[in-house]
Amino acid sequence: MDFKKKRWIYIILVAIAYGGIWTFPYMLETYYVPVQKAFGFTNGQLGTIMMVFGIASALLYGPGGFIADLFSVKKMLATALLGTTALGALVLTIPPLWVMCVIQFGYGITLVLIMWSALMKFLRMMGDENEQGKIYGYFFAFSGLAGAIEGFVGTHLYDSLGQNLHAFKMLLLFYVVCVGLPSLLFAIFFNEKEAFSAESGDNNKIQLSQVTTILKMPFVWLLIGVVFFSFISKSGMTYFQPYLKEFFGVPVATISIIAIIRQQLIRLLTSPVAGIMTDRTGSSIKTMSFGMILGIIAGAMMLMTPRTPALAWVIILALMLTAVYYNTCMPSYYIPISEAKIPLKYTGTIVGIVSIVGFCSDIFYYKLCGYFLDAFGDKGYSIIFSMSLVTSIIAVVFAVLLYKNVKTMAAASNA
Repeated sequence: MDFKKKRWIYIILVAIAYGGIWTFPYMLETYYVPVQKAFGFTNGQLGTIMMVFGIASALLYGPGGFIADLFSVKKMLATALLGTTALGALVLTIPPLWVMCVIQFGYGITLVLIMWSALMKFLRMMGDENEQGKIYGYFFAFSGLAGAIEGFVGTHLYDSLGQNLHAFKMLLLFYVVCVGLPSLLFAIFFNEKEAFSAESGDNNKIQLSQVTTILKMPFVWLLIGVVFFSFISKSGMTYFQPYLKEFFGVPVATISIIAIIRQQLIRLLTSPVAGIMTDRTGSSIKTMSFGMILGIIAGAMMLMTPRTPALAWVIILALMLTAVYYNTCMPSYYIPISEAKIPLKYTGTIVGIVSIVGFCSDIFYYKLCGYFLDAFGDKGYSIIFSMSLVTSIIAVVFAVLLYKNVKTMAAASNA
């Protein structure tokens, strides 16, 4: 079979695993109440768990990007996917807080140090410069479909088993299988030499001295601004769950289903559309800007809507708009690298540098939000949603500046 056809098998296998793998470190985003019930942690302690993953991410995105340009993509992806599966299985023991923190740091090693930049490089190399929007878009769409199926089945499993500790363990085991099986198949069948033969050789290996050159690029820092300020709104979606439960009386099972829809189905629908928009307009930054405007509208809706059960639908709509915002930006974050005509050998390193700062809000955001909720009660939610609104506005500013910079770099490269 021609590689142009076989590549979709590999993309789908990784996408199926990817659809469930982030549920492990970010389980609070879908199952906040079930996690709190199973472990008995306070909001602050849950924030601490997320803070540990954020710290690990901040420490490891940078070196992860560099090693992605040095070592085998297949080995890195297989190790990361299977390693995360093993760590997820450890959570079945319902360990104490300190062990959960160790596991969260372990997720940082497998998902951030080993997987993230390697995955972005894998996707970039699955298609030529004119296919980037399609490749990224459909990958995230496939993962969204897989994640939606996994999420709905997992939630039904948890609900049907009585929403107790045993049900929570079965939910975890279900995700272990969903992530582990396609990861194993990818590790067995993916032929890296066939995929990347045209890119092999020492000339395509980055040198340590070239990292300084990358750090001096205005492009890198503008992209960091886009990622950092838009990503905060994604983190803010975590707190829609307790907000809907406390003030609007939405049942826990319904909230979990809503979370799966915004995490997975919205990704399924939005990601390919974002990819098509990018390929047709020739600019991933225009696509991201569209999403940011939706995020601003959603933030305003959250702050202006009275806390009455009859208006729960407005909050849910705002949540879905925020999900569209994030899933418009996420497949597009690293496409500007190719649009700016930056050499492929720099891809992993740039992804690592951008990610280390762009996603660093994980270090403080969840801990800060947990503090706001524990210290200020109802007012804490207003603070959280205000942060999402303001950061979305700032993200638009950085997007405009990045667009101008990419145009300049592409013109210089073609001259």
